[in-house]
Amino acid sequence: MSLKTIYQRIAGSRVFHDAVAWSRTADAGDALHLKGIAGSLPAFVLRRIAQEIDRPLLCLLADEDQAAYLYSDLEQLHGETDRLLRLPASGQTPYDDEQIGELAPVVERAEVIQRLAGGFTGLLVASVDAVFEMLPPATTVMQETISLSIGDQVAPDEVIRRLTSQGFERVEFVERPGEMALRGGILDVFPFAGAYPIRIEFFGDEIDSLREFDAGSQRSVSRLKTARLVPNLEREAPSDTPFTSLFAYLPAETLLVTFDEAHLIEKAGARFAEASAAFDALPDPTAHTPPARRYLDGAAFERALLQHPRLLFGSFTGAGATEHLALDARPQPDFNRSMTRLREQVRRHAADHIATFILCDSRGQEARLRELLEDELAAHDLTLSVESLHEGFELPSMGLAVYTDHQIFSRYHRPTARKRKQRYGGLSLREIQHLTPGDFVVHIDYGIGKFAGLHKITVRGKQQEAVRVLFQGEDVLYVNVNALHKLHKYTGKEGHQPRLTKLGSGQWEKTKARTKKRVKDIARDLIRLYARRKASRGYAFPPDTVWQREMEASFEFEDTPDQAAASAAVKADMEEPVPMDRLVCGDVGFGKTEIAVRAAFKAVQAGKQVAVLVPTTILAAQHTETFTRRLAPYPVRIEELSRFRSAEEQKQVLAAVQRGEVDILIGTHRIAAKDVQFKDLGLLIIDEEQRFGVAVKEKLRKLRVDVDTLTLTATPIPRTLQFSLLGARDLSIIATPPPNRQPIVTEIHTFDKDLIRDAILYEISRGGQVFFIHNRVQSIDEMADTIRMLVPDVRARVAHGQMRPSQLEQVMHDFIERKFDVLVSTNIIESGLDISNANTIIINRADRFGLAELHQLRGRVGRSDRKAFCYLLVPSIHSLTREGRQRLQAVEEFSDLGSGFNIAMRDLDIRGAGNLLGAEQSGFIEDVGFETYHRILDEAVQELRAEEFADVFQDQAHAPAPVETQVDVEEDAFIPETYLSNHVERLNIYRRLSEADAEATLAELLAELEDRFGPAPAEVTNLVTAMRIKLQAQTLRLAKVTFKNQRLFLTMPSQEEDAFFYEHRFHPLLERLSGLDRRFVLRDTKSKRVRAIVQDVPDLEAALRVMAHLTAESVTATS
Repeated sequence: MSLKTIYQRIAGSRVFHDAVAWSRTADAGDALHLKGIAGSLPAFVLRRIAQEIDRPLLCLLADEDQAAYLYSDLEQLHGETDRLLRLPASGQTPYDDEQIGELAPVVERAEVIQRLAGGFTGLLVASVDAVFEMLPPATTVMQETISLSIGDQVAPDEVIRRLTSQGFERVEFVERPGEMALRGGILDVFPFAGAYPIRIEFFGDEIDSLREFDAGSQRSVSRLKTARLVPNLEREAPSDTPFTSLFAYLPAETLLVTFDEAHLIEKAGARFAEASAAFDALPDPTAHTPPARRYLDGAAFERALLQHPRLLFGSFTGAGATEHLALDARPQPDFNRSMTRLREQVRRHAADHIATFILCDSRGQEARLRELLEDELAAHDLTLSVESLHEGFELPSMGLAVYTDHQIFSRYHRPTARKRKQRYGGLSLREIQHLTPGDFVVHIDYGIGKFAGLHKITVRGKQQEAVRVLFQGEDVLYVNVNALHKLHKYTGKEGHQPRLTKLGSGQWEKTKARTKKRVKDIARDLIRLYARRKASRGYAFPPDTVWQREMEASFEFEDTPDQAAASAAVKADMEEPVPMDRLVCGDVGFGKTEIAVRAAFKAVQAGKQVAVLVPTTILAAQHTETFTRRLAPYPVRIEELSRFRSAEEQKQVLAAVQRGEVDILIGTHRIAAKDVQFKDLGLLIIDEEQRFGVAVKEKLRKLRVDVDTLTLTATPIPRTLQFSLLGARDLSIIATPPPNRQPIVTEIHTFDKDLIRDAILYEISRGGQVFFIHNRVQSIDEMADTIRMLVPDVRARVAHGQMRPSQLEQVMHDFIERKFDVLVSTNIIESGLDISNANTIIINRADRFGLAELHQLRGRVGRSDRKAFCYLLVPSIHSLTREGRQRLQAVEEFSDLGSGFNIAMRDLDIRGAGNLLGAEQSGFIEDVGFETYHRILDEAVQELRAEEFADVFQDQAHAPAPVETQVDVEEDAFIPETYLSNHVERLNIYRRLSEADAEATLAELLAELEDRFGPAPAEVTNLVTAMRIKLQAQTLRLAKVTFKNQRLFLTMPSQEEDAFFYEHRFHPLLERLSGLDRRFVLRDTKSKRVRAIVQDVPDLEAALRVMAHLTAESVTATS
């Protein structure tokens, strides 16, 4: 462990010893200034002091980022993390009632305040922003906290009454702090402190059990003996409520550590002045607590500092220091991503007897550097390790240099955040997918209808529940809960209203058959191409060179595991003698272009040419800029072919391409023209292939057979489709967002001209550009005029979908070229656009956008190492529905680029889903719905693989088509409303039961139900048993199983439809039936199917035992 070694070398120094001695005896008013400190060195000093002296420490820094980085460094060094705390700022603007704040910092503050009130004596880190907000007194905190233990005598109603008075809201299922839910004898509470919500199970008025549970799955994760329910300690309270400063929590002997103290005092004063101005501007200030009672002013802050001994870091310490100590530390030099400079520095250090340590943020980066610095590691005092500090430093007097890899490569470094178990405020996938009466649904066998809710039905005197679906002409179909996997919410193009199917008309079967034929034709072409490609010989590229490794190491972001795997797969394909055809799929900003750059560089080093084909001239310009920047240190010639270049320039480029002088040619469909002749084309990279016309695709298809091809797409590929594509195309999916991108600061506000002006001016003052999204073409010019009036010196232009394509392209090109500052546009902006200079996006009427659209729009900023801002504007916070608020909060909470990918995936699928098979799919999707389309596609590909192309896929396992088994039981088998009253959740559980494909899944589901809702009634256990029987019947490949009148009816598949009778299944089953301890008979049904009837089966459990007996042998017989 390098950090341990570094710490031991530094901690023994004379300066550290003197600093500890001073800290042990210093009194109020004493101040020691530690000079010559650089990088992350303060964390080493503080760790030594905290270890040696018995007094609390409070570290004060100017802003939240600095506080987060110091806390992160201390976490790496400080062994006892339970003695380390950070108080975050709430992020709320003073007296802004319309702002929807993030919940995470509120929860973290409540947790820290709780710890402080209990007498915390470790090391606390806070920014001026965090200290500026006053806290409730420690006595109030202790009074407000509800402590519970197993065996306590307390009525559930009493706990609910207290929680309600503290602002907790009663809901059906708790998902975020401040919520509670009562179901029978179970009370779920999500307090504002602790990683998980708490589940309290009562037996009468006694607490029988306490458990933590996961809000996402609603499953318990651990048992507790005691629990604390902490409310929002800083909620808006009556104006006479007392508040106190953080300093009131500190014992007198607390040692304060300040960074640039003069700046801290100045900032505290400025923050208080802002709060006072906001208070004075309120229409009714009497309704709020005055700033003097709610916020800490600059003078009080300065007085509080003088009441404690202070350790001062930084240059701006004021005149307060009474003593001084100095080190000779220097900041880490700027290597500007140059490995040559780094190697030279390591050698110089070795000559001067200085040991060099390089700390890497990931194992992949360490492995890469280990290869690049192989000679230096062997010959010099150089150590690499996977550890993290914010900033490196050099300490010549101690013979030490500590570097960080993110600084060497100019990467953004994200502080290691506390591992929180929850995200708050987001919509769960369950909510996005849930059905409400009136929604269109698709039944795989019957067609498109309307969901009409859950209904109780009586079957031969026994109660069950079914889904009611209305078809054309008000025809009704009741779908048994055992068959819910056949029913899906209809998803087609946005705004498309599907036609309802007429039951019994045969039209649905015709539609499915038509879709299947067309899909099969497309898939056939694709597989034929695949077969030809596998049979042809291509160029096998040589292994990676030193240059390749060096170029990859200089990537400004850390590779995600998915990205590293995709890159390795692409390069492995290139090294094979068979032409590559790999599809890389990943959300905007997930690093697909970097994979393309690496593949292109590998091809160029082998003397081959590369063609990069993109759908628009804008993307061509973007890719040219990216490729040129990444490959600048190497002798690679990159040219662009698009209509932004003159005819003469194009002619010169084409001649150079033909002579082999151009290594990488980037362009639009122009590249596919006849006059483009490559001397030796080795790699074709296609970005968003589905957006090209038929003629271009045909040309590409011919090229593909002989040339290595890499295709990139940002269209998410659903899991159903991934399986279909496997075997027809090699597929890499990048589903994890980049870890070390700067999070995008996301805030929700009511429409406010001052805010818009300030946001635009701030972005332009730092040399940036602004997106302003206004999704109404009719009023977009008016909005642009408003912006020009608000900020007269700013150049603003308009872009929308009703402009001519060439005109729109010109506006976008001018924006990239920085010819104007604010782009006022509808949401048509290219999702693939990477305008690194635009780092503020303002979205007007954000409440009118879907979750995925907001996620996609926000992804347009935050693409560089600059902090990015996203402002979501709504007419009035108070007019939003609960769902609307939650959707916006979900965007605010998921501030990482691409982190909404999983939630957004569903939304994106719905948009008429792209054209991944190279055919126009959206028409089919509208006819049959998204889920059914993928099921048909899957069947088509499987049939082709098993029949026409069996020889091509003979070395690949072929999965048998799943069996659809119908189960009818003459028992009460449903989920009673008295047990689970919420119909959405009941439907969700029914669907999960229906889709369960293993006994273990069913057992888990039953355990989950009992965990969440208490012991399962007989109706629920009957339902689960019926599902277990269904699984056994599917193993036997039976068409139907019925349990009634103490008899079990087993219906075999039809002889024409299934290979059941030829696959050694039927006879083993007869043998097992003969071995039963009860009678059975074989009959033919009216539909000419064989049916076995087992007699004397008293109940469902006995029926399950019969099925288990039959399957035990069946599995071995068919394996």
